[in-house]
Amino acid sequence: MSHRLGKIHHWLYNQIKLVEGRELEVIKSFKAKHNSKETEAIVEQVRGEYGALKGDESLKSLIGDSQIHPWLEETIIATQKREAGLVKLLMEEYDDKQLLLEVYKIHGEQVAKEVSSGKNDLQSSFELLKNNFLKRMPCDRLSAVVSEEKDRIVWRHEQKLHTEFWQQVDVDVELMHQLYSNWIEGFLTTINPKLNYQRDIKDGFYEDVLTT
Repeated sequence: MSHRLGKIHHWLYNQIKLVEGRELEVIKSFKAKHNSKETEAIVEQVRGEYGALKGDESLKSLIGDSQIHPWLEETIIATQKREAGLVKLLMEEYDDKQLLLEVYKIHGEQVAKEVSSGKNDLQSSFELLKNNFLKRMPCDRLSAVVSEEKDRIVWRHEQKLHTEFWQQVDVDVELMHQLYSNWIEGFLTTINPKLNYQRDIKDGFYEDVLTT
């Protein structure tokens, strides 16, 4: 119920909103570079299938009398599928991977500038990343820090964390990893240019590795 909304619910909703903001930046960039009318048709198709953006609606007004946990879970799934669906159709229409990579990195940089706390050590930078990168419901426990040292953090994700949505939409998972890696790199290097980042893809899981 709406009166039971807590900090964690708003935290997750803010992460959803960040993905929506990234989607808008992708759309704007493709309209500017390619055919605006065709791009808009793709947007309408994707939103018709996976739902519209939440816009400026408050979480309380969106929830109404619904149960918050299933609403957030369904919205996270729809948000990620819509993102994957948009990427798929834009690639089929324009085959412009480079533009996608650029937009994701620039959006990561923009978000970092908005949320930067002034602290840019490794741990503080990682906490900011965790707070602003949409994953799944925390109770799913699909992400965990498996190594944390003064100059190195390894953040491990189960394969299904994001990939199942992109696979369901039939998008190349390698492209998903490249796009998310670009976003994370743009975010982290804006927080602290001395940070190094890479994504290592393993059998059944993948890891985001942050070092100084």
